[in-house]
Amino acid sequence: MIAGVSPQEVQRLHDEMVAVGSVAVTLKDGRSARRGIRADRHTLLTAVASHPHLTAQVMENPEARRDYDAWVERNLTFLRGLFGERLVSVIEHVDEEHPHLHAYVLPLDDPACSARDLNPCWLAKSEAEAGARGEGHDDKTAVKHGNHAYRTRARELQDQYHREVGLPSGLTRTGPKRERLSRQQWRARKDEASRNARTLRQMEEMVSDLTDQEDALSASAERMARDLETRLHQAEGLHAEAEAERSAAAQDRAVATASRKKAVALRLAAEEEVRKIRSAAEQKATDLISAAEEIRAAAGREAEAGARRLQDDRQVFEAEKAVIARRVAQEAAAVAVLVIVGVLTGKVGRPAQGSGWEIRDRALRERVEALQIGPALREALTVVTSLWDRLKARLSAPELAREQENAAERVREHDLPASAFRNREIGR
Repeated sequence: MIAGVSPQEVQRLHDEMVAVGSVAVTLKDGRSARRGIRADRHTLLTAVASHPHLTAQVMENPEARRDYDAWVERNLTFLRGLFGERLVSVIEHVDEEHPHLHAYVLPLDDPACSARDLNPCWLAKSEAEAGARGEGHDDKTAVKHGNHAYRTRARELQDQYHREVGLPSGLTRTGPKRERLSRQQWRARKDEASRNARTLRQMEEMVSDLTDQEDALSASAERMARDLETRLHQAEGLHAEAEAERSAAAQDRAVATASRKKAVALRLAAEEEVRKIRSAAEQKATDLISAAEEIRAAAGREAEAGARRLQDDRQVFEAEKAVIARRVAQEAAAVAVLVIVGVLTGKVGRPAQGSGWEIRDRALRERVEALQIGPALREALTVVTSLWDRLKARLSAPELAREQENAAERVREHDLPASAFRNREIGR
C-alpha cells in the first residue's frame, strides 16, 4: 500500500456505502420510492498502471529504482487530480514480472453508488447521448453519438496520462507493434523519449532554483553598491591629500625662488663697484640663463604632472569600465530572470499568431532589446514556456492565480531598477 487505506479497509468502506445507498424509482401507480442498491450495479472503479521495467531490475538496480519511484509519484499525482477524495487506495504489486499499481475509487458522495459515472469516458458518453436525444435524435443515433464521445474522451485521457506521467518518465505514447516500427525506429523513439524526460527534469530543477538565484543577485547588487560607496569616499580622500601636497610644493618652490633671487642680488651688489660694465653684461646674461632654466624646469615639471594625471585618468577610466561591465552582466542576469519568471506571471508567452515567444511588458521588452540578449534567451524561454503550459494544465484556477501572484511578488521584491544603468549608457 502506497496511498490511502488497505484493501480490507476498501472493502469495509464499500460495504458501508452500499448499505446506506439508495436509488429513486417510480412505482406502477406513479408514486416515487427509494430502494436499496441492486447487486448488479457497478459500485467500485479500479485502475491498473504497469511499469516497463522488470521487477528484478527495480529491486536490484538503484537507477531503475529511482525511475520507478518517480513514476509512482507521477501516477499518484495524476490519479488524485482525476478523482480527488474519491481515490481511497493505491496498492503496489511487486510479485509479478513487472511492478504495477492498483487504484481503487469509490463514489462516496453519490447516494446511488454509481461507480460508472466516475469514468470520465462514460460520463462523456452519457452527456453526448442525452444531448442527442434532446435535439430530437432517435436512440440508435444517440448511442452512436455517445460511442463517439466515449472514444474521443478515452484518447484525450490517454494523451493526458502520457503528458503528465509517461513523457516525464521517458516512456513512449504507443508501442512498436501499434505503429509497425522497426527495431531501429523504436530504439530512436525510446531514446528521444528519454531525452525529453531528462530535459523536463532539468527544467523542473531550473524553476526550483530561480528563487535562490534572485536572492543571490539582490545580495550581490547590495554588496556592489556598498563597495562603490566605500571606494568613492577613498577616492575623495586621496584627491584632497593630493591637492594639499601640490599646494605645499608650490609654496616651497616660491620660497626657493625668492631665496635664489636674493642671493644673486647680494652678489651683484658686492661686485658692482669693481665690474660695473662687465657686471651689467654678466648680470643680463645670468638673468637670461636663469629664466631659460626656469622655463625648462617648469616645462619638465608640467610634463611630468601631465603624464601622472593622464595615468591617473586612465586608471580611473579602467576602473569605471570594469564597474560598468559588471553592472551590464548583472543587468543581463537580472533581466534574464525577469523574462523567465515573466512566463509564470503572463508578461512573457507565446504570440497570438506565429511561433516563438513575445514579451508583453513594454518596460521589460525595452530592457531586453537594449541589452541585445533576446536571441540568447529564445531556446530557454521555449522550454520554460512549454513546461509552464504543462504545469498550468495540472493546476486549478485558484492555484494558478496564486502561483502567478507569488511570481509577480518576487519580481517586485527582487527586480533591479533599469534606471540605475541608463546614465551609464549600457546599451551603447
